Amino acid sequence: MNIIKGLIIKDFMNIKSYKLTMIYLVVIFLISSVINDEVSNFLPIMVTLIFGMVGISSFSYDNFSKSDKYILSFPVSKKDMVRARYIYILIMTIIGAIIGPSIAILVQLFRNNTLDGVSETIITSLGAILGILVLQIVQVPILYKFGAEKGRIIQMISVVLIMTIISGITAFIMKISPYTLEDVKIMIQNYGGIIIAIIIGILYYISYNISYKIFSKKEI
Repeated sequence: MNIIKGLIIKDFMNIKSYKLTMIYLVVIFLISSVINDEVSNFLPIMVTLIFGMVGISSFSYDNFSKSDKYILSFPVSKKDMVRARYIYILIMTIIGAIIGPSIAILVQLFRNNTLDGVSETIITSLGAILGILVLQIVQVPILYKFGAEKGRIIQMISVVLIMTIISGITAFIMKISPYTLEDVKIMIQNYGGIIIAIIIGILYYISYNISYKIFSKKEI
């Protein structure tokens, strides 16, 4: 556990390289949300995405510094390295998922002096977390397989494909489903946390095992 903790701390220390960019982007979206109410609807999504992508960027940093080879010179297993990377990415996404909605709620309170839309903000945030985590679940094995440079191109293609597939499946389900959008919102409010936790848990487990199998066969 101490080894995994150390690897996670190592990745958090690398955030120093991105902190100004992160602050800059969050401030831009914050100002835009104050000026334009429509932008505020996307604030939780964008902030969660920023933090999630910074988590993914740890692959590029390790590739540039050749840190994997150095780390493996210590009594550290590849399984620990993969596990620590998944935990780190998940923590970063959760941090973004907390900061994003919090800022959005404060903006709403500042603009309208009311918290009537908090439930919709939470629902939007849950959807953002789910979507971003699904992207990460696909992206991480790709990065382990092809590396940070080649994997970036495949990532872009995979993001477009995944978003298209998700949009198509969602539209199809809504078309044939007897439930209205309002019914779906109520179900998400009642069971959203449990459903997301189960789905993400299963997908993360599958993704982790795929990544470990890929990484374990790699010559470092």
